[in-house]
Formats: sequence, structure tokens, C-alpha cells
Amino acid sequence: MGSRQVLGMNWRERELIAELNPRRHHNLADDKILTKKLLAAAGVPVPRTIAVVEDTRGVAHAGQVVGGLGHFVVKPARGRAGSGIAVLGPRVGDGWCGSSGVVWDEGDIRRLLVDILSGEYAMRTWDRAMIEERIHAGPVLDGLPAIGLPDIRVITVHGVPVMSMVRFPTSRSAGKANLHLGAIGIGIDLGTGMTIAATCRGRVLTHHPETGRRLSGLKVAAWNDVIETARSAAGAFPLAYLGIDISITHEGRPVVLEVNTRPGLEIQNANLRGLRPGIARVLAEMEEPGRSGDALT
Repeated sequence: MGSRQVLGMNWRERELIAELNPRRHHNLADDKILTKKLLAAAGVPVPRTIAVVEDTRGVAHAGQVVGGLGHFVVKPARGRAGSGIAVLGPRVGDGWCGSSGVVWDEGDIRRLLVDILSGEYAMRTWDRAMIEERIHAGPVLDGLPAIGLPDIRVITVHGVPVMSMVRFPTSRSAGKANLHLGAIGIGIDLGTGMTIAATCRGRVLTHHPETGRRLSGLKVAAWNDVIETARSAAGAFPLAYLGIDISITHEGRPVVLEVNTRPGLEIQNANLRGLRPGIARVLAEMEEPGRSGDALT
């Protein structure tokens, strides 16, 4: 990658976030509860919300809410980088198996809710917790077996997709699609939906480190639907530079998990190219009267 092609943190903050994402609207994407309401109102598919916990009374009633559930997810409304999220199920006796294999009981869930409300995962500011349905992953990449729930990050500028990758969980990442924990970032050709490159913790990969499967040349499932879902999600926000996180359900349909106002930059390594040329083309097209952008390859 040429240095002039790479999007760095300073350029992202100064030229994109400051210019394209008005601060007064950040909360619409930073608060997952508000995000889901906005997306649902726009007809964009999202996981079903089971309950919102806002105070200690909600914590006390949490056992009644989850008692009859086999699978569910607990997450902070304003958490970052996947912190504070518990993916639970199936039932194990009186508890639920967590993604790391540890069994959670109702007391563990209440303690997590208290931590979330106190701002443990939201920069020490008051927060809310959300209990939502657990999305069971469908096939994402040509039969490549997944641990946990892979997701697809699509970067959009003014609603136009400019780069994408699959974040593929591993045993090292404990089934979480988090690159910092050891998930694999797999770049995608926007025009074809085929994977083109992969990286894990700064190292370029050709094959999956645990299964030995080749990571390039794989077709992303429901690719056209993924792109249209990303466009629709981006169009629901008064923010022009976004990272849309999408998962494929076991029914084969895309659902939006999160929307990010500061999407990370590792996606460039996964694609072996920088973001700046694609972003520049969209911004140039926006300045031309009568022009509307299309997915950039």
C-alpha cells in the first residue's frame, strides 16, 4: 500500500469524522438502543430486543426476563470494541453456557448488568443495558466453519460502500469477531463479493491458522443483500462516514448488529490497500451535480 493511499487516524478524525459526522448526531450510532430504533423505523433488519435495563429495578427483574430463554445476548448500549457483551446459551442446568465455555447463572448476569449501568464499559458514564435475541450464524464463506458469529464490516461514505471485510472469529478470539482478540480480517472485493486477502494481528494470512482452509477466493453469502442492507442502514443516519456491521443469520438473511462513527483502520490491511482513494472518489462524485455514487471496487 502506498502511504498516500492509507487512511491514518489523524486524517480520519480531521477530514472525515469532523467534516462528515456532526457531533450532535454521534449518539444515534454510539448508543446501540437508539441505533436499533432508528434502523427498525427505516425497515432495516436488526436483532429483536427482549428488554432494556435502565436501573436497579430492571436488574432485580432480570431473572424473570431471561429465565425462560435458551439463548440471548446482554450488551451495554454504549460499549466499545465488543467490551461488556455476553453471548449466552444453550441452557446448562440453572445457567447458560457463555462463549468461552464458562457457565453463567442469574447472579452473574445481574452483576454484569450492574457493571454496565455504572459505566464500566462506557467511559465511566451512566449507561443502559440491552438484552436481545442471539443471532445464530448461517454460512458466510463457502462452507468455512465458524466459531461464534462472524460479521461483515462495510465502510460507507454518503451511503456508498467503499471497502468491506469479514471479521471471522477464531478459538483465540473466544468466538468473538474482534480483531484485537485474534479474529481474522478477510478483505472482500466489493464488485464480486469474493474474498481477496486476510490478516490476523498484523500478519498477512493465506490460510486459516486453525483449519488450514484457504482464505482467498471464497464467496460471501447473500452478498448483494449485504450491500443493499449496508446502503439502507447508512441512509437512516444523518452521518456520512460509517462502519456498518452485518451478520448472516442461519436463515441466510443479513441483519445489522452495530453502526460505528469511528470504524477502525485495520480493514485496509485485510484488503491490502488503503481507503483514501475510494473515499476521495465518492467525495468527488458528490460535488458533481446529478451524480450519485455506486459501490467502489
